[in-house]
Amino acid sequence: MALENIAEIEKAFGLEEGKFNEMFSSEEKHSIDLSLLLIEPKSIYEERIANIKTNSATMAKEVSIKEIKKALGLEFEGKNETVLIEALKSKFETIKTEVIKDPEQRFTTLKADFDKLQGNLIAKETEFETFKTNIENQSTLNEIKNDFTKHIPDNVLVSKSTIFTEAKEKGFSFEKENGKTVVKQNGEVLKDDKTLSPIGIDSWVKEFVIPYLKTVEGGSGKKDENTQGKAGSFEAFQKEAEKNDWDATKFNAEMSKRIKEGSLSM
Repeated sequence: MALENIAEIEKAFGLEEGKFNEMFSSEEKHSIDLSLLLIEPKSIYEERIANIKTNSATMAKEVSIKEIKKALGLEFEGKNETVLIEALKSKFETIKTEVIKDPEQRFTTLKADFDKLQGNLIAKETEFETFKTNIENQSTLNEIKNDFTKHIPDNVLVSKSTIFTEAKEKGFSFEKENGKTVVKQNGEVLKDDKTLSPIGIDSWVKEFVIPYLKTVEGGSGKKDENTQGKAGSFEAFQKEAEKNDWDATKFNAEMSKRIKEGSLSM
């Protein structure tokens, strides 16, 4: 029985349409780069995010109670709201008893304690909301980067992460809108000229990545060793890298530097 969703699997692994069948039926060895993919059931991912939020809320609450305890000089054991409320009741009863002796001073003290308590609670709520937002933003960023890199073929000259960084440095940005990743330039969503719909991230990446693809070698399977390449061209840059025996790190760094300077044309 044939596998019905091959196209969906190819898309998930960033393969071109028909590539899976081609590799499967080939006598040569092939491999799929899984280093940039996180494969797990969606239910596990959602459960992990929910637990992170729950644990973060509990931690923020316990820290707040501890700071309130210290700020108001309260004495009690535990980190929950119940013991905090009981301690506050006890303190207020003491204050109420002493207020008869010096009403004005006790009122001033009570108001100062209340203001401090209110300020601490507001600060902690703000801190927790910021923390939660950061987690959600990081999760969205990871999804966007995965949407971008899974459409980059394996025959590229630099790492897929480097190409993602280059796209952003050239003024493009990527955001989630209605559950889909869209490409923006100068704050505007790039759209298809005919349909006026946002350009798909898959087709945009395939166009953007062309300058980073390895040059297809000709007839004999080898490049002409006598070809020096035009100054400032990628062919000349490759020759220079081979001559100086640059490793991948040096190659990528020097290429990025020259592209920014404008001394290297892709």
